[in-house]
Amino acid sequence: MKKIVSLVPLLLLIMLTGLKAQNVDNRNSFAIRYIASNYQWPLEDVSTLNLDEFTAGFEAEYFHTLNNILDLSFPLRVASAQLPQNATGDPTRQALNIGLDALLNLNIYKGKNFRPRLFAGVGGLMENSERLTLDIPLGLGLDFRLAKSTFLSTTAAYHLNNNDFRDHLQAGIGLRIMIGEDPNKVPEVADRDGDGIPDATDLCPDKAGTAALNGCPDRDGDGVADGSDNCPDVPGTLKLMGCPDTDNDGIADKDDKCPNEVGPASNDGCPVTDRDGDGVADVDDLCPDEAGSAATKGCPDRDGDGVPDKDDACPNQPGTPANGGCPDSDNDGLVDRLDACPNLAGPIENKGCPEIAQTDREVLAEAVQAIEFETGSATLRQESYAVLDKVVDILQRYAGYKVRIGGHTDSIGSSSDNLNLSKRRAKACYDYLLSKGINATRMSHEGYGESQPIGDNRYAPGREKNRRVEFDVYIE
Repeated sequence: MKKIVSLVPLLLLIMLTGLKAQNVDNRNSFAIRYIASNYQWPLEDVSTLNLDEFTAGFEAEYFHTLNNILDLSFPLRVASAQLPQNATGDPTRQALNIGLDALLNLNIYKGKNFRPRLFAGVGGLMENSERLTLDIPLGLGLDFRLAKSTFLSTTAAYHLNNNDFRDHLQAGIGLRIMIGEDPNKVPEVADRDGDGIPDATDLCPDKAGTAALNGCPDRDGDGVADGSDNCPDVPGTLKLMGCPDTDNDGIADKDDKCPNEVGPASNDGCPVTDRDGDGVADVDDLCPDEAGSAATKGCPDRDGDGVPDKDDACPNQPGTPANGGCPDSDNDGLVDRLDACPNLAGPIENKGCPEIAQTDREVLAEAVQAIEFETGSATLRQESYAVLDKVVDILQRYAGYKVRIGGHTDSIGSSSDNLNLSKRRAKACYDYLLSKGINATRMSHEGYGESQPIGDNRYAPGREKNRRVEFDVYIE
């Protein structure tokens, strides 16, 4: 750091003695330099500068001019190096370093023949393709003109590095060549479209036009330049951006739905008509021949639910727009006309009916074996009434469900007698439920005799299981 500070007086002297920058040759440029790097100098006294400790390299730098004062440049360098391994600089390691920086150049004085500059930036330095380190160059450049676009370019920089013992001094000398056209060259007066108006003042330099329109063309001759004319091939007025208005209602013909009839802008230039007399102009009336309301854009709505009859799936029952105009009394997301239980909320997959609770399913399952009859007959025993009453309660609470009543017997006796007995027993349960107010349209009954056993008829426990009445509750 002490050595860097020692450069500051020299840099300040150059800045103080520099003249005011001139607007001279602000072109981009490219430089090629021979460079010499010294990694030992930062470890020695500042007064010691051993030329034998410099190693050779090559640098190519591109300059992009930002303005008269600042340039942005990108130097790429390849150089051999004697890299110190400790604070005394001994021993050293031979390496091939590759570096790329981004520099901001401050042009202290941009004269015709002499141009000093200060630069600083940030970059990366790669050692033997093994390790990438952060490199911060700070330095001075002096360029001397040799020819019209060629300068002798010299640099001196100190590179700070984030790795130990890698700070170094670098000097370079080479050529800097300006590229591109000189922006200070006085241009010739040009008129590309040959309309007599110089390109510098011609708003349309590639299309012949008139002086009145600053060099821009006007194909329809209405005084509105084609570039601003919304109707460039039809004469119009300046007020309407070059478009005509045949009926003089203030609306351009291209936007006027009735260009030959005077009408207000609110009606797209058409005269206001209302054939069905509902107060909604025909142009806005979706049902111009049927009286409606403004809320439904002129269409009728018999049930007054805000959904026009033409879009209402239930035009005689008030509903909501979300349900296509149909009601959903239980608010379960399924409209009444599709809901098997319109007054009881239930999931859509269950047709809008509530799921039967597990406890109620257990009651139905217990009823299968709990209902008893007098031996060999279809007469219900007194204790069976309490079981059937529980079935009645379930059917009353789940009004959207139906029930299939199935009678079954064991295999004792003839199959025809067993079939007849099972039918009569199923009918007996059906009649009891009917007497308790369960609608006949919700019930059906059938006997299956001994054809569907669930136990082994060879043994008493199995035969007892087979003598049963089943209640299959379902959604149709």
